[in-house]
Amino acid sequence: MDLQLLKKELQYVSHKVYQKGFTQATGGNISVRIPGTDHVLIKRSGVSLGEVSIEDALIVDMDGEVVEGQGKPSKEIGFHLGIYKVRPDVNAVVHCHPNYTVGYACLGMELPLPTVTARKLLGYVPVAEEAPSGSKELAQYVTDVYVKNQDIRIALMKDHGVCSVGKTLEEAYNVVDLAEATAKQAYIVSQLRAHSKAPVPN
Repeated sequence: MDLQLLKKELQYVSHKVYQKGFTQATGGNISVRIPGTDHVLIKRSGVSLGEVSIEDALIVDMDGEVVEGQGKPSKEIGFHLGIYKVRPDVNAVVHCHPNYTVGYACLGMELPLPTVTARKLLGYVPVAEEAPSGSKELAQYVTDVYVKNQDIRIALMKDHGVCSVGKTLEEAYNVVDLAEATAKQAYIVSQLRAHSKAPVPN
């Protein structure tokens, strides 16, 4: 694939994540493998996903060293690279903070899957242990979840957010989109169930 086209796709998906409300301020990060190389494109640190430009896409090697571009790569680069190393089927990673999904993550709950669509397309959504943002511990916890669950497409990160994967950036984005809609639906179902068990007022 043309490198410039890949940078444009990273920019496009970054903007979609922000515009959909899946992250806030400068939070969240997105990366994609560069086909035919051992390099990865990743958003640079300190820029909002809503304002990512082509110049904000840094090229890094599998050790996290910047090969091309200005600035530092996202501080969460550790689990991006960790996932690429243990999941050769994964070509894109999207990390963000969607509100309803974060709610379940903060409770340390696996994501409920109330619909047939979610059960078919998401399958199972586990939770990675909590650790400080950008830490080696967090990178290890997220990577470990993807090692233990080779078929998962997304994981919750306790007290933090989500990390989805796909063969393409668009696919990884769509997984987040579905997961957040599923989390919202699961919350609605839980409220309706609680309401249905409430006493009927006189």
